[in-house]
Amino acid sequence: MSLFPPAFSVKQSRRSSKYVDSVAVSPKTSVPSLQPSLQTSTVGGSSYSSSLSSADVPAEDSPESRNVTDDEADSRRYRVLQWRNGIHGNKARRRRSRHHKYPPTRNNVKVLDGVKDGYNLGFRKKCVESFLIVSVLALAIQHNWAAVSENAKFIGICASILVTVLVLRQDYWTMPSVLYIYLFPIILTLTDYPQHLRLNLVLAVSALPLPTEILSNLALAVSPQAAGIYYLYSSVTEIVCTLTTTSLSPAETSLAGTLLVNLLLNAQQMDMIFLRAFLFGSLFSLWPATPLVFKIMQLTRLPRHRRPEDSTKMKMKYAYGVYAIFAANVLVFVRWHLQYSLGRDPFAYMIDYLFLSEESHRRLGMLGYWATWLAVGIPWIQKSSDAWTVDIRRKVWHGLVVGMFLVSGVGWDATFTSLSMAIALTLFLFSEFLRATTVPPLGVHIHDALKKYTDERDTCGPIIVSHIFLLLGISVPIFLSSSPAGIICLGFGDACASIIGRRFGKHRWFDSNKTLEGTVGFIAAAFTGLMITKYALSGYDNILGPDLTVQWAFLSAVSTAVLEATSGMNDNVIVPVYMYAILRLGTRGQLA
Repeated sequence: MSLFPPAFSVKQSRRSSKYVDSVAVSPKTSVPSLQPSLQTSTVGGSSYSSSLSSADVPAEDSPESRNVTDDEADSRRYRVLQWRNGIHGNKARRRRSRHHKYPPTRNNVKVLDGVKDGYNLGFRKKCVESFLIVSVLALAIQHNWAAVSENAKFIGICASILVTVLVLRQDYWTMPSVLYIYLFPIILTLTDYPQHLRLNLVLAVSALPLPTEILSNLALAVSPQAAGIYYLYSSVTEIVCTLTTTSLSPAETSLAGTLLVNLLLNAQQMDMIFLRAFLFGSLFSLWPATPLVFKIMQLTRLPRHRRPEDSTKMKMKYAYGVYAIFAANVLVFVRWHLQYSLGRDPFAYMIDYLFLSEESHRRLGMLGYWATWLAVGIPWIQKSSDAWTVDIRRKVWHGLVVGMFLVSGVGWDATFTSLSMAIALTLFLFSEFLRATTVPPLGVHIHDALKKYTDERDTCGPIIVSHIFLLLGISVPIFLSSSPAGIICLGFGDACASIIGRRFGKHRWFDSNKTLEGTVGFIAAAFTGLMITKYALSGYDNILGPDLTVQWAFLSAVSTAVLEATSGMNDNVIVPVYMYAILRLGTRGQLA
């Protein structure tokens, strides 16, 4: 028997991207009120009282029904939804699942641990995810106890501010996003750069909904440099939020700002200096180019019959202005910054670095090796991808990354690999900017090339984040300490977890699309990748650390696989960085 009264039918309203349940009333039929009554229905062998009384609600054809305000209609729809999805519906569903012969299923896949006992599986998933993050934080504190004890007073002040705000603003308390925003930067700081602990505490508190005066004074209490870093973080976060709109969650936006500021702080080597110049130079180029970009987007959004006759020429004229601004930025601002940081002209520096140094033959060989992979792999993927599912298309790129950068990459020349990643990341961001803003002539072609690789996460906003997050997840461990953790995690573990889970998965994790079989595949593939990298490939023994044991490698693979299965964040960035932190903390010889 249906849970809805016969006078109601539920349809899907297309008023927004998310379907909203609305009530359709049949003609010349009175709308029943939802006031309490004693009518009893039977669902799944159990009885419960429903609310069905039509005394005080006018019929649809009456004058009163035609004058119903929007607020009253919304209130009526809310009461119906409350009745449909409230206590009675949940109890009925639990009764059916408790007395059913087989475990509950979703999309013909069994749910691990089921809902038969009525527990909230989403809460269990958050508990597991929070435990993994807090356990790594405890491990990082243990290995860097000297830095923690030295800054104990300031840590206590920041922790008290955090707890006070979260208690007063309980709507801001969303687990485990709070842990990612406030604890993840601290984990990375204690893993590699404990000297920047206070600055990252300021960045963590800066994400709180507090007045600017309080946050700026807190930053000044650390140092004048911390105050400047706070304002830089605020500017970068605002730019990222403006560009991505709804493509990134608030937690991901905050983490992106923290990551960019940390890259700025730790830019000491040549590759990081180039990365800093490229990234921040690109962000600052957006300000003068924004008016031209808006004009291009306005012309693109106009219907064809309302566009000016010379709209194509107008868009090309604006596009040439955008390209000119970025070129001038590279030739003036980025070149000046690199010359100031390197002490010589950057173009002459790169010529000597590639062609005239002692390692030139190795670097040119690496460029030729990568170019060969791209020349063979891209045409083959484009030709064969029509017969593949979206997931297979995406994971093939993960395998391509393993072939390119694990064999000939960090193990051969870590600095040159990091420099290449920095240039590739800048090109990815610039190409996505052209695609999202439809800047001709490249914007449309880039969109056509990428649309077959998008999934539901790329439809949350105007930015396609998958390819950018894939490169970020691979390159961030390389930027931090030349670690191949991102390549192993995404190239081996994530790809195998997705393929095995979709093909053989039968048991789902707590209220998740991830399966237990996919997690086992992740563990096996990631552990195998770590062992192959450490013992079979040259140049990785010192990078992974001589203290990395087989037991710790297996524990790293297991914990990373569980986080990948339970995390609600974008796993292309969070999971590789998590694996990197565990591997670094497990190799005691490399800790500061």
